[in-house]
Formats: sequence, structure tokens, C-alpha cells
Amino acid sequence: MAIEGVALTQFNDLLWLMAQESSGVVDVRNGKSSARGLYQLLRPQYELNPNGEKSFGNAVEECQGGIRYILGRYHTAASARLFWEKHHWY
Repeated sequence: MAIEGVALTQFNDLLWLMAQESSGVVDVRNGKSSARGLYQLLRPQYELNPNGEKSFGNAVEECQGGIRYILGRYHTAASARLFWEKHHWY
């Protein structure tokens, strides 16, 4: 979070999203899609990781990619969580 300049107030929602998406398992893969990593980024979003696809397996870089996706799409982790709670995906 510090690397990405994200306020600690977003921690709980980021952690909650990670728990829903990957249960905190680094480089976990979804057998039904290209979703991968702590925040289950799809192939078009792999570039949000600092080193693209090479970032998978590095927990810090997977978090960076997830944070970039969440804030880029939803602006806050709380907004992403609300969307996830309604749709069971984000």
C-alpha cells in the first residue's frame, strides 16, 4: 500500500477483496478463466503488475497490480467491495 501511495484506511477493504478472490494464495490460478494472483487479474490486466506476467509469484507485486486495478476502476477499495458484494465479482 505504501509503494502505491494508498491510505491505510483502505486496508480492510483491500484485504477483504483479496480474501474473496484468492484466499490470500499467491499466484493462484482460476481454471475457468485467465484470472490469476491475489486479486485474480484477467490477462488484459496483467500489465498492471509492475513486471507484468512475471510479477506472479511475488506477493508484493501481485498486490500492486490488484491495487492499481481496483483504484483505476472503482477509485476506492470500499467501492470495489460494494460492487463485489452485489455481483460476487469485481
